[in-house]
Amino acid sequence: MTNEWTIPSVPLSKKEKLIVGVSGGSDSLGLLFILLDRLPEAQERLVVDHVNYGLRGEASNRDEEKVRRICRDLNLPFKKLRVRGFKSRVLREKRSAQDWARHIRYSFFQKLVREQKAWGAAVAHHLEDQAETVLDRLLRGAGPRGLSGLRPVQSVSFDPKFPPLKIWRPLLGFSKGRIQSFLTSQNIQWREDKSNQENKYRRNQIRNKILPFLSRWNPKFTEVLARVGEITAAEDIFMEEQLAPLEKKMNGRWGKGDYACQASVFAKAPIALQRRWIRRIAGRLNPQARGLSFERIEEVIRLWKGLEPGPKDLGFGLTGGRTLGRAFLRWKGRKTP
Repeated sequence: MTNEWTIPSVPLSKKEKLIVGVSGGSDSLGLLFILLDRLPEAQERLVVDHVNYGLRGEASNRDEEKVRRICRDLNLPFKKLRVRGFKSRVLREKRSAQDWARHIRYSFFQKLVREQKAWGAAVAHHLEDQAETVLDRLLRGAGPRGLSGLRPVQSVSFDPKFPPLKIWRPLLGFSKGRIQSFLTSQNIQWREDKSNQENKYRRNQIRNKILPFLSRWNPKFTEVLARVGEITAAEDIFMEEQLAPLEKKMNGRWGKGDYACQASVFAKAPIALQRRWIRRIAGRLNPQARGLSFERIEEVIRLWKGLEPGPKDLGFGLTGGRTLGRAFLRWKGRKTP
């Protein structure tokens, strides 16, 4: 392997284990073999994770057997999760199949990380995944945080029983074509998931229809979108750091399900920080409120500045308003602090 596969580093000690999600497709197999080549003492540190959702019948079982066989040949630990009744659970939870699959997969990661005392998990998101994520979020009306796309290193939590999961995406800077070329050069075969060609899922429609159409005007449109994600992510981190001094000035106070701060100080802050602060507070009160719309955030700003009478219901169980010079958000109708 050449130095072109230099991957970004993470604060991972030389002896810490790492969970690697491997489906049997080209992306995850590329990740596994690149880590085996690039990560010091990888043979003793990698633990392979595979989730079988059973959505494609015997094909799903062959995917599992493919990964199991590779782990046996490489003498790597193989951990699997077989999901029963996936389709019925999707209907019961009233969530998209892809969202529910992600929840199951990352919850399993969290469990394995604790069991194996690992640093976190590595996943095989690549350049096209980044572009698809940025475009999908743009179409949904996301702001700078959403347009920052996938982060090389990120902490997430899907199961509250376990500590937050640290995720590493070492292949974000590499295209799917380069990953497959590498596997071909090493005579490594992968499994193809034919469902990726079906356009019933939103993500597949973006991948198979929208991106190829837009690339007619710019052949490097995928790289452009990925670069937007990278640039916006760096700027988003910088902007988040600017919230710390603002927080001190506002003399904020947390209660049980509510937050209040000095309205006059908030009103003097730059509008970009006002929006970010409200989104952060809403997300802390109710994690689901990270999806608070731009219009709702603007409404909170008007309420906190006294430009509209309140309090008002803002969705996600949140109520916002202003009283006695204090701006507040509360969750599930609890009393203003």
